[in-house]
Amino acid sequence: MKELETALSQLPMQSLAALPPNHDVRHIVRQILYLAAESSDRHRTPLQMSQKIVQLLYKTSQQLTREVYVVLLDQLCRTFEDVAKEAITWLIYADDEVCFVYGSVFI
Repeated sequence: MKELETALSQLPMQSLAALPPNHDVRHIVRQILYLAAESSDRHRTPLQMSQKIVQLLYKTSQQLTREVYVVLLDQLCRTFEDVAKEAITWLIYADDEVCFVYGSVFI
C-alpha cells in the first residue's frame, strides 16, 4: 500500500481515465489484488487491506487517489464476501462525506 501511496502522490493526472493502461499504478493495483487472493490467510488479509484502503480514502482529497482506492475496494468486495459485508457497513454508517459519496459505488 505504501508503494501505491507514493506512486499516486507523484502523478500529475487528475483522473483514473487519464492513466495509461500500462502505468505503474495499475500494475501496483493488480499486485495488491493478487496478494489478497493468494494470501495464506484469505480471510484476514483482504479485510486488513480493505480497512487500510477505507482509512486512506478518508485522508485523501485528490480525485485520482480516491478513484484508485474505490476501484481497489470495489474489487476486494467483489472477490471476498466478508470484505463486501464489512466495507458496506463501514461506508453506510460513516459520517464522512467522502465515504457517503463513494459508498454508493458498493451498494
